[in-house]
Amino acid sequence: MNSSPTGAVVVGLDTSENARVALEWAADEAQLRGAVLRIGHAWSMQAYRLPEAYKADMREDARNAAWSFMESAAEDMRKRHPGLQVEPELIDEAAVEGLLRMAANGTALLVTGRRGLNPFMTFLLGSISMGVAAHTPIPAVLVPVEGAPDPGGPVVLAVAPGEPEPVEFAFAEAERRGVPLKVVRTWTYPQAFPGYISVPPQDQAQRTADETAELEELLAPARAAHPGVQVTVEVELGLAEEAIVNASKDASLVVVGAHRKHTQHFGLPIGRVPHRVLHLAHAPVAVVPH
Repeated sequence: MNSSPTGAVVVGLDTSENARVALEWAADEAQLRGAVLRIGHAWSMQAYRLPEAYKADMREDARNAAWSFMESAAEDMRKRHPGLQVEPELIDEAAVEGLLRMAANGTALLVTGRRGLNPFMTFLLGSISMGVAAHTPIPAVLVPVEGAPDPGGPVVLAVAPGEPEPVEFAFAEAERRGVPLKVVRTWTYPQAFPGYISVPPQDQAQRTADETAELEELLAPARAAHPGVQVTVEVELGLAEEAIVNASKDASLVVVGAHRKHTQHFGLPIGRVPHRVLHLAHAPVAVVPH
């Protein structure tokens, strides 16, 4: 029976470089929160594609090797953060299923690694990372292999109309880190094509004012709850993903909402904008579910 207190940080670990970067980020986060770090590593004999007779002979050795790998990583994190409680756990089921199970018992955050930036913008985020982002009931953070550009940088919040869930999370993270909060909101004009067809100045001013007013109303409860957080608000005409990715260059964390859809087999399960931000952001991205 696991004794982890409520608020643990769960991180998925494999042998890749990006998973190791995610592990170190998760350990730093657990230390910052005063939480337990729980490390999950999925192992399976299926990967060896051997006859069942051979699998039976190899199973114990393979599981012992997986546990040694896990315990070595856990010990590294204990040395990195003396006093941090670290709990490794082998995942016997599929990786996404196992991580979601580990995150089901009062966990505050679920962390996975993300592959390097993809210049062709193909959908290669990774099945585990995407599965976690698409299905986790708690905030999930995807950490790029580059880590965080500046741990002291601002928290960037991208918030759509009527989407309060990411707001409180972002304010709390900025307060916890002692950094400013940069709120980004964009809008588009149906008849405009950036760089080719301009928006009438009066229309642009009115739309920006309307978006700003709606955004300030959405931010008001969190502003009151976190009065010490310095907040800047940027509302502009343009593509949301472009503005968010640009803002992520000096950010310590980017926060987006999960617009989950499950209607198409090949659709984007968390929405176009969060999906592209997860691919291209320069900082860790927290996906906060509705």
